[in-house]
Amino acid sequence: MGHATLSKTAEIDRNLGRFLEILPRLVPAHSGKYVLMRHGEVVEFYGSAIDAQIAGNQKFDDGVFSIQQVKEVAEELGYFSYAVSPEKS
Repeated sequence: MGHATLSKTAEIDRNLGRFLEILPRLVPAHSGKYVLMRHGEVVEFYGSAIDAQIAGNQKFDDGVFSIQQVKEVAEELGYFSYAVSPEKS
């Protein structure tokens, strides 16, 4: 699977799009929680990002999932690993 990174990025994009669609329905009941998503579907809600990350790692061997915090303004946590790139000289 040489396109694993591409697949993960596509999965994050897909999940984010779906998350933004359903966010208004999630906020009243799940505000402040972290949602674990895979294939555009909500898997479960967690009290912290680390709990969601651990659960995702345990449930999905391929590592293809994303996590978003349920709040009025969406923040995509799935991109964190791509946002930090070490400088190479």
